[in-house]
Amino acid sequence: MTQPLERTQVIARPNEGLIAVAISGSPRAPSKSKLLAERLLEELASLGCQTRLVDVAGMPSDALAARGHAPEVDEAIEAVGAAQIVVAASPTYRALYTGVLKCFFDLMPQAHLAGKVCIGLQTGIASQHALSPEYGLRPLFVSLEGVPLAALYATDAEFVEGEPSPELAERLRAVAREAAKAARTR
Repeated sequence: MTQPLERTQVIARPNEGLIAVAISGSPRAPSKSKLLAERLLEELASLGCQTRLVDVAGMPSDALAARGHAPEVDEAIEAVGAAQIVVAASPTYRALYTGVLKCFFDLMPQAHLAGKVCIGLQTGIASQHALSPEYGLRPLFVSLEGVPLAALYATDAEFVEGEPSPELAERLRAVAREAAKAARTR
């Protein structure tokens, strides 16, 4: 005769096991684009994802320019390879993203982003550059076989006392939910 099972409540965390890595490509501190990456990672963590921020500005320049070797660069590239969600965050420079961000992505092997959900975050002064993540970061992701999911551009006016405005924070939450859902189904 079998014993009745005790009823236990199991809280499912559907995003548990998902890893999200955000790459901050800002050469300056403080940085609004880095702040957006941090806030997006916080949202993803609240959804059950493991998160990590890679700040390329603090990495050895010789290694980023492929003129030398640095274990921290190799380890950061490895972390991106292990993620299911990859975020690239950059201020807008010359209507595109920063050179230091490009250098980091140039070090990745071909197909390094294959099947990964990719999100572009960009900040800038002018709303005229709002399409910059679409024509800059989207092709960057695709060149490494990533799956671009969302792009978010924010102007300086969308920050209040150094923090994302409530509207911008809600856009970040929506992107986080969409990314977690897409990564879970891949």
